[in-house]
Amino acid sequence: MTSPVATIDHQAHERILVYDEEPVILDVLGPVLRRAGYQVTTTHCDEEAIGLMASESFDLAVTDLGLHGPNGCRLVEVIRDVSPETTVVAITAYPSTEVVRFAEEHAQAFLEKPFALGEFLEVVRSALERRMTRQRIEANLLVAGEAPQLATGVA
Repeated sequence: MTSPVATIDHQAHERILVYDEEPVILDVLGPVLRRAGYQVTTTHCDEEAIGLMASESFDLAVTDLGLHGPNGCRLVEVIRDVSPETTVVAITAYPSTEVVRFAEEHAQAFLEKPFALGEFLEVVRSALERRMTRQRIEANLLVAGEAPQLATGVA
């Protein structure tokens, strides 16, 4: 078991992008993630989020799949294209069949709004742990001389 100091130390290096069209959601999730020890960038603009994904490196992206247009879905597709190693947590207040299906196919985790902040943090932590485990497996396969095929797979 890791000590709380080691956990926060590790989290301080993990970068998270949070995209939601509602600034109030960003005003809540950003500080919660920062207090948990993560480096966080927030935006309510899908074009800015796409630019950030193309120019910076994030360990995890939280994206609202939203009701108004395909912005969140488009962002997830861009993430898969430009940064397939980034873990995606999809959130939405409008869980239509299409949105849920999209999240299941393209994201590593999915939360329906409203959600408890403790639940949100647990989903983020768990998704990042799975990412780290996947990276360790890939590194071990490289050492063993096998080609990893796990980087873009959805857990």
